[in-house]
Amino acid sequence: MRVLRNIVGIILISAAFFVLISLGEAQLLNDYVSGVSGPIEEWIDTFRFWANVGVGTALGASLLWYILAQWAFILNDWRRSSKRLIWLLFFLFPIIAIILGIVFTPTPQEGRWWPYFFYVGNPLLCYYLCTLLFSPSSFKYTPLGASKIRYW
Repeated sequence: MRVLRNIVGIILISAAFFVLISLGEAQLLNDYVSGVSGPIEEWIDTFRFWANVGVGTALGASLLWYILAQWAFILNDWRRSSKRLIWLLFFLFPIIAIILGIVFTPTPQEGRWWPYFFYVGNPLLCYYLCTLLFSPSSFKYTPLGASKIRYW
């Protein structure tokens, strides 16, 4: 039952980021970004696509971390449960999506830092929160700061 709860939690956190991109960030960018080639609606669609790719990649990395930590990493001694390097390496998946989003989205003349802020913040925060709150119990203290947050 705990496995299902954790996987649903990961999916719900990621869904919240998808909703935030579609409803909140797209509207904010519509107000604060200008000077794009072509209609702003097309630019927003491009932003939304790459932002969703970033969060989707973070969702995939979170689920992959969960699957490996739950079923692939054999844990015989709790003192050897440290897989922090592997957890950190999974940040590379969202980082690659961030780079692709920045490269393939035309840079606006005004408000150019807003899309970068969202491109970087959404996937990294999504992956971090998913793994911080919903890592398997054997590895629940692997994410940085988890020992301060998780008590269950």
